[in-house]
Amino acid sequence: MHALATHLDLYQLTSLVPHFDAGLAQLPVTMSFFSRRLPEDASGAPVRGHLLWVGLRRCLEWLEAARYDNERLLSQLGHPMLGPALSARPALVDLLRNWRFRGDIDAPPEGTPIWAGAAVDAAGQRLKFDDVSPPAQTPYLVVQTDLLTAKLIETPLLSIINHMTMVASKAACIVEAAQGKEVLEFGTRRTHPEAAVDAAYAGYVAGTTATSNVEAHHRYGVPARGTMDHFAVQSWERAGVPRHETERAFFAAFYGIYPSASVLLVDTYDAYGPHTGIPNAVAATGGELAGIRLDSLISVENVRRARAMLDDLGAPQARIVVSGGIDEHSMAELAGAPVDAYGIGERLVTSPDSPVGVGAVAKLCEVGGKPTMKLARGSGKATLPGRVQVYRLDGADTVACHDEVLPGRPLLVPVWRGEAALPQPTLAETRAYALAERAALPPEARAPRKATLTLSPGMQARIRQCIQEDPR
Repeated sequence: MHALATHLDLYQLTSLVPHFDAGLAQLPVTMSFFSRRLPEDASGAPVRGHLLWVGLRRCLEWLEAARYDNERLLSQLGHPMLGPALSARPALVDLLRNWRFRGDIDAPPEGTPIWAGAAVDAAGQRLKFDDVSPPAQTPYLVVQTDLLTAKLIETPLLSIINHMTMVASKAACIVEAAQGKEVLEFGTRRTHPEAAVDAAYAGYVAGTTATSNVEAHHRYGVPARGTMDHFAVQSWERAGVPRHETERAFFAAFYGIYPSASVLLVDTYDAYGPHTGIPNAVAATGGELAGIRLDSLISVENVRRARAMLDDLGAPQARIVVSGGIDEHSMAELAGAPVDAYGIGERLVTSPDSPVGVGAVAKLCEVGGKPTMKLARGSGKATLPGRVQVYRLDGADTVACHDEVLPGRPLLVPVWRGEAALPQPTLAETRAYALAERAALPPEARAPRKATLTLSPGMQARIRQCIQEDPR
């Protein structure tokens, strides 16, 4: 199956034309994909202690499948601005028609917790070079390719990275707050259909137990689980039959088919009514139901009330799943409530405390084999020059030049060489790795903070050299 190479911004193509005219389309470049800092809220307060890098598998899948087709080339030839420029350059059109990704990519393993923030020296002092203060970070990807390819891949890869790492980082917070209780991802209907598949994958890597998304189960093997819906209960209504009877009839029918997985949604009418909701669910199953789901009016008092009713009615084994606007913050408010599992939807897949992704950007760090950096004097948006390697030691990262060797574990490893991706771990292996890596984090990396990363002496020297070469 081919992916469409036109999921990119128009300016990537309009600015490609002068590069082509100058003979630079095949110029070797290196592009780094990274975040400048950890996510913050509108007031500038940090909302994450780290980012959980998820999206590598999808990036590699996209690069393997991305193609231009004739239909899209014709569409671009008809564009009022771009079209005449392309029509006058048939050789450029041929390059696009025959384009396939070729290059080398290094990246941290998927599931690696990473940081981004202020650059400091070995003593922890903030680094400033003239009036340039580049942030430091572990990149998501470092891509060596040609200039044309770099322009074609920047936007789609950023789209994948920003979304999937946003979801995984939020899911990691939620799973930790659940304190060992199950977290089920129920967010499919709150986002785009394809984004929902990515969200289910990202959440599972971060530690969610399962997803409601059937496609994620088919495509990646993410465990698929669910309860039932209000639609099912309402559609069982019949004229002249009391609703509590039709509700009970559906509960009985559902239990008869799925006796070991009969988690019944009890708040269609009244979860605590004498003839509806919880009493109906217990009666319809002879007290043998697997559990109930509460999707509204979630509070400590109501969950305790539900637990007491289940116990009193003879269903002590029935588990309680709560859903409806749940995240790590509302979990804290439910501390002490007898919740067995959480169903998380919109607050996971849209991550409202970090709704613009993780601020991932892509910048050139080498052009024609020579290190380059965006100076952005005084703005805080300077970049690190050249290819990097990041060494992790005792829960802290040092950003070095790619050919420096420092103590610690190098995080960037080959994931693509030439025309093919290198074999990647299975989903189960990736999830196990992510959970182990997060478990090993120091306590300060769990609470929201403004992170710092150390720059090696070699990287500091490279930055000074690039600044000295600035013609200002």
